Amino acid sequence: MKNYAAYKIKPEFYVINFDDLSTSHRCNPLAPEMMFDITDATEASRSIMGLNREWKSQQGDFFIKSSINFVTSIIWFLKKYKNGKYCTLPHVIEMMQVDYESLFPVLKTEPEIEVLINPFVSAYQNDVMDQLEGQVGSAKIAVARLSSPQLYWILSGNDFSLDINNPEEPKILCLANNPQKQQIYGAVLSLYVTRLIKLVNQKNK
Repeated sequence: MKNYAAYKIKPEFYVINFDDLSTSHRCNPLAPEMMFDITDATEASRSIMGLNREWKSQQGDFFIKSSINFVTSIIWFLKKYKNGKYCTLPHVIEMMQVDYESLFPVLKTEPEIEVLINPFVSAYQNDVMDQLEGQVGSAKIAVARLSSPQLYWILSGNDFSLDINNPEEPKILCLANNPQKQQIYGAVLSLYVTRLIKLVNQKNK
């Protein structure tokens, strides 16, 4: 505020605060217009799964990669479906909970993720349910803890975009944390930071 007059274009100020919705703005970190290829979906899924140390320590490398591929495929499906109308983390979490019989035929309609979902479809068709649950079940449990009205409300909104150093629309963003809820908020805040780093690192910004 002391240097407000020095800005050629005055920056907007935004807050993400899952504990106090009265002070928080809403922002979708998976905004489809801000995801340019499937690697963006992969990075997002790594962020969502990556901070769960307990989950990582219990799973083998195969199951970790499988879970990341599963989340990636759902994110990218939602990005492509109806121009990304439902591409939000709450929709990803809810879609992950759908039973396999209904889910896999829907995911197979998107050619770009066919390679990612083939191992899951194959395991399901061959009735290797123990392997399938190992690949997907733990990921579903890990993201289920993010299911809450507060998180869903903030993560599905569009008060601002994460290109905070856009010279035409500069923004200052405050991300509020709560150490007592680190297991829950950590993954979501990590997702915001991952998307921010990708978007700010562009030429002339």
